Amino acid sequence: MRKIFDKCITGFSVTVLGILWYCSTRYHVKPDQFIITIYDVFGKEVKIDGVRTRFRIKGVAQSHISEYRNRFQHCSFSIGEEVQIKTRLKMLKRNQR
Repeated sequence: MRKIFDKCITGFSVTVLGILWYCSTRYHVKPDQFIITIYDVFGKEVKIDGVRTRFRIKGVAQSHISEYRNRFQHCSFSIGEEVQIKTRLKMLKRNQR
């Protein structure tokens, strides 16, 4: 009797944790684009001609930053994420139901 009870408790726990995991990852919003922001020596945001700033893959953006750091040593670079507003609105509409 005790073995059956232990199996029921374990099965219930695994099921509940699986449902919680599924619900938590269901609404994960992935960034659509990665943007490189360029700052000059004084910390002001600048635009440099010939420098690509929008990427779809983060690894590609990081490799471009390392190349730009060698070419433009007087500037600093950072990566930002951009998520479309449409995706967020769909997610909010689902939560309101």
